[in-house]
Amino acid sequence: MGSRSSKPKFLDKPNSKSTKLTTNIKGTIGEYQEIVNLTKQGYWVAKACDPQCPFDLVAVSPDGKVKLLDIKTNTYRKNVKSYRRKIWRTPSAKQKKLGIKIVMVDHGNELWKI
Repeated sequence: MGSRSSKPKFLDKPNSKSTKLTTNIKGTIGEYQEIVNLTKQGYWVAKACDPQCPFDLVAVSPDGKVKLLDIKTNTYRKNVKSYRRKIWRTPSAKQKKLGIKIVMVDHGNELWKI
């Protein structure tokens, strides 16, 4: 979820024309997009504070059911020329033990434009 590096991460050098987003920023956008989706569905949502936490979000339904969620942004292999091949993610042993659900988030191109 977070980085232990204390250096700030910038999109690009100042006065540069490129606006390529880092994977860290894409992941943060995906988390907040899922927070919006869950909130619209009536859940109360809290973000994990610890960067080493095995889940990103805690979602509580109005009837009290708790979900622990690890948010992952869909990624695709670059070396496949004829089609985009999705990289699948699986929960770690700790996530399986804690009942953490992995939620894959995919974004339209309009979201990545600045």
